[in-house]
Amino acid sequence: MFDIGFWEIALILVLALLVLGPERLPGAAKKVGYWVGKGRRYIEGVKHEVSKELDATELKRLLHNQSVQLEELKNQVNQKAHDANSDMHNMFDTDETEKKPQPQYEILEEDDMDDELDDEAVGEQHQSVVDKPE
Repeated sequence: MFDIGFWEIALILVLALLVLGPERLPGAAKKVGYWVGKGRRYIEGVKHEVSKELDATELKRLLHNQSVQLEELKNQVNQKAHDANSDMHNMFDTDETEKKPQPQYEILEEDDMDDELDDEAVGEQHQSVVDKPE
């Protein structure tokens, strides 16, 4: 913290001995030690409280970020579930005829074609029987 070397401390002690004298120097050193220790403990307590508060702030930030991410995931899952439900609804609940456009002409099935040909053949035979004199 302070850049005080051995010679600076020795100079301070010699000056304190000259100013206070040998009788009051031990009491003054005791008080100075007490106040220096108390100051150090106070500074360490403040450092500890600040670091604890910073850790709490960091934890709160992390928790907030995690809750935001969880909310985003929840929304994505809900959206996917909604999409899947609507796909299932569209797949099973709608009629096949609604999906395919109806042609503008009549589609004849193979069986219908055979019936029509048979009807024409019977009509021609009937015509030939009517036209032939017996």
